[in-house]
Amino acid sequence: MLQKLEQILLKVEKTVFSLIMFSMLLILTCHVTMRYLFNSPLIWTDEVTTMLQGTIAFLGIGYCFHRKQHTELSLLYDRVPRWTQWIFDIITNSVMLFCLFYMVRVGFQYTANQNIPFGTIAWLKKSYFYVWIPVGFMIAMAYVAVRLIRVFQSIVLTVRGQDGTAEGGK
Repeated sequence: MLQKLEQILLKVEKTVFSLIMFSMLLILTCHVTMRYLFNSPLIWTDEVTTMLQGTIAFLGIGYCFHRKQHTELSLLYDRVPRWTQWIFDIITNSVMLFCLFYMVRVGFQYTANQNIPFGTIAWLKKSYFYVWIPVGFMIAMAYVAVRLIRVFQSIVLTVRGQDGTAEGGK
């Protein structure tokens, strides 16, 4: 079930990443075409593509957790016994989960305050892009929660294996 949740999150993220990248390509192609062929550049393209880049960055937080590409202090982590690693994992993932939960709350508050128009496009609100900040944090929360559950599962399986209760039970 955890793997299925991760696969769904990953598929959604990859789809959104692809749509954003395609949108950026389309917008910049239109900008270059208008500037060179018609000598009339679109003034809003830089602002919108910058916001789309920010969207990718915040959605990328969860993707980094999924790929295990976030920062870790592996110099110490790799040298301690497995039980100590589990303690580190429980503490760090719990703290990260708490921080991400807080950032989701703050992110939605910030987004609500940014319901203002762009300088170059009056009908387009900044909050349309900023809403991806807390969404990125929520996706990261899901990945961290899965990692935390897996640590507990690993501990339980190891303890059962040492007791002999899990052997032959399946």
